[in-house]
Amino acid sequence: MRQILLALSAVAAATKPSEKADFRKPSREGQKPWDLFGILGWWNIGPGIGCPFDEPSDASWTLKGGDHRDCAWLQRADPDKRRLFCGKRGAGGVPAAEACPHACVHCCDGAALFGGGAPDAACAAVGREFSDAAKAAARLDSFCDDPPARARATTTRTFMTGPRFIQGACFGRFQEAHLSVNATAMQRECCDPKLIRERIRAGHRRDRNPKSADPEPYLLFPRSQVEAARFYASTSTRDVDVNFLGRLHLGAPVALLEYTQKAWGDYVALDFSGHVAASMRRWVLPFVKRYFTAESVLVDTSAEDAATYAPLGAFDKTVAGGTLAGFRPMTVAWVSAFGNRSVQTCRKATCDPSYYATLARSRFTLAPAGDMPWSTRFFEAIMAGSVPVVSSEDHAGRNAEEKALGYKYLLVSEYVARRTRFPGAVPYCDKWAAHNLAIFLEHQSYIADPSTSPGPRQTARDAAGEIVEQRNLARSATGTGAFAAGASGAGAPPPPKDQMRFFVATSAPARCFAA
Repeated sequence: MRQILLALSAVAAATKPSEKADFRKPSREGQKPWDLFGILGWWNIGPGIGCPFDEPSDASWTLKGGDHRDCAWLQRADPDKRRLFCGKRGAGGVPAAEACPHACVHCCDGAALFGGGAPDAACAAVGREFSDAAKAAARLDSFCDDPPARARATTTRTFMTGPRFIQGACFGRFQEAHLSVNATAMQRECCDPKLIRERIRAGHRRDRNPKSADPEPYLLFPRSQVEAARFYASTSTRDVDVNFLGRLHLGAPVALLEYTQKAWGDYVALDFSGHVAASMRRWVLPFVKRYFTAESVLVDTSAEDAATYAPLGAFDKTVAGGTLAGFRPMTVAWVSAFGNRSVQTCRKATCDPSYYATLARSRFTLAPAGDMPWSTRFFEAIMAGSVPVVSSEDHAGRNAEEKALGYKYLLVSEYVARRTRFPGAVPYCDKWAAHNLAIFLEHQSYIADPSTSPGPRQTARDAAGEIVEQRNLARSATGTGAFAAGASGAGAPPPPKDQMRFFVATSAPARCFAA
């Protein structure tokens, strides 16, 4: 009994709502704050992260007497070295910050470009990208002419997912096994902070080792999320031209390289993560001010006070009915109070139906990178039939495999060029949306699209002699979606966890996840 009580005490201690303090603990003696073993360490702005736009480095630049210490070396360097050398000049007298914008986080925010002004020195490369996009748009016959082919992958790394998607992916596996009615087992497996941290660390180790293989090359989204998105898309009139639902970060920018030098007690990993996301999204605010219309929707989930929030225009729906709108997973605790004890919660991964409803109303969705160089919003927009807009091709997936799937999207420079070339209402590129959805259902869901050729997982099962069952999961209002009780039928054995079926959602899901 004493051993059981000690074990329960250890679990309770591990689930106390003090996550900031836990993330700030070093994993070994002498570890520096910026080298955290958790999800929010220095690697947030390591290789592949730096500036929101693609700003090529000067391939000929090297440090004075640096023995081939070029921009690529600087990009891989630890933050203390990176901060030191970013303040120096190269062999030819050019400052490192100018030659190596990503490594030194010396970035263009796009404000002058969106406002129609001439780009300053910091935006010279991005200015050329916008100019090239304008020339390409001049040759188009319509706004929805196909975007250019995307064939670039600048890194072979797989950038890991955060705790919210880890929980959601776990829910998806339970749904496919038809075990979601067992809330206790699902909570234990999917929502235990201790288990999630271990999965995060495993992903972190893979992320730091470019040679390590990702066990799952494509993110798989839970059936319940897809059902929610497709239900709203099936009734959408696409009355929103473009939306952004997420953290806008209206505060003053923070020098990231300086922040990494803070001592223990001053360096807060969650704050650092927010500063990284703010840096990657600096283009969003000037874009919103220039291109959002009365048909657009903005919900800034970084707003903190409904009473003092100043709307940016009629499109700004951040405050609704005197309260802040939008789901804010970053503010949700790992645990919640229940009587005199704390219990685990899955609310971080809760799906907000209003979020998918807005995506499904939208023709285009801004999908900027966050504290990693990709965003789940890119794929959430696709499953809702909205076309993503990103600032760089590097943000169209977390690895080379996802970027090579062939999704159709627009770069910010291309969206701006097409808006200029074709003034007036932004059309809905429905053929792009249908193309994207077919790819998504085949490769990134548990649902097979019968209009496409078999996906890789389905092909493998067929080759092994397995029968792939396709089931219509249309539900009445009393039994919608994969979380409906008895989804597998009374007494029916659970199908394989990776079973793929086609479905038609016919009524609004009450919730995307059991929280």
